[in-house]
Amino acid sequence: MKIDDINIYCIEPKLRSDIPDYPAPLSQLHQRVVFKVTLDNGVIGFGEYRCYAPDESAVAPLIGRNPFDFINHDLNIGLSQWCLGLSAALYDAMGKHLEIPAHKLMGPKIRDRVAVSAWTRPCAPEVLSREVQRAVDQGYNLFKMHTRDHYDIYEQNEAVEQTAPKRFRIQYDFNHNRSLGVVLPILKHLEKSWVVGSVEDPLVLTDIDGWRRLREKTNIPIYMHVPPLGGLQELLHGLADGYIIGEYCGGFGDALQRGFAYSKANIPSVIQLTGGSLITAFALHLGAVLPRVA
Repeated sequence: MKIDDINIYCIEPKLRSDIPDYPAPLSQLHQRVVFKVTLDNGVIGFGEYRCYAPDESAVAPLIGRNPFDFINHDLNIGLSQWCLGLSAALYDAMGKHLEIPAHKLMGPKIRDRVAVSAWTRPCAPEVLSREVQRAVDQGYNLFKMHTRDHYDIYEQNEAVEQTAPKRFRIQYDFNHNRSLGVVLPILKHLEKSWVVGSVEDPLVLTDIDGWRRLREKTNIPIYMHVPPLGGLQELLHGLADGYIIGEYCGGFGDALQRGFAYSKANIPSVIQLTGGSLITAFALHLGAVLPRVA
């Protein structure tokens, strides 16, 4: 069995007209790339990711290869963002060929359910309140939002408290651009709020001592994205309560290996694979096999 063809489709799904405006760092949110992997036995696998489309020459080295050569592989043929979408298509094809779910190719299944978070772009408190209500109506219990200097996080959080049910929790992504002196008073204030579940990247990633000290001084779980020392040193120094795997951290093989390594150290992983329903399904298969997932 060999990979007969790989087709790449760049699409721009129509977004809801009532959602917040694009901030510049998130301007590519409407970009989706769909990968179609066709095997020489007629089996077809699909995957997708939020990214720009690669040149078809980038995937040419996979043509004629056995798809099972790329189990738990990073592919190493380009940027990890679109490689994750191609990995999803390969797993879809391999699972269909064997008539098994994709997670059986990743490891023993640990759980039947994986928590999924809703998300919105940075927005004013009154808009955030509507976005939280939208997520609640869709059945979400978790929510993530990036903070921005031009919005007051205290006012935003108050709006969430007034809107969300008691089962609901929010994760604030602080964009790894603050100092300990700035962020600690903010977290001390947010500690009083029942709705704050965690914060992501509260400090500049290279401030190793700051991360360690912040974790000692707050009871809000802290998550780190893209560990600057590779992940192991961050574990040894106790810098975070969980680490984000997937996007910006290497390909799928890297995500899987990190997830098992963090679980072995009794630290949970947070899976971040962004896009549409295809990559969400792929993330759920990954979450099903990792011993510890936040």
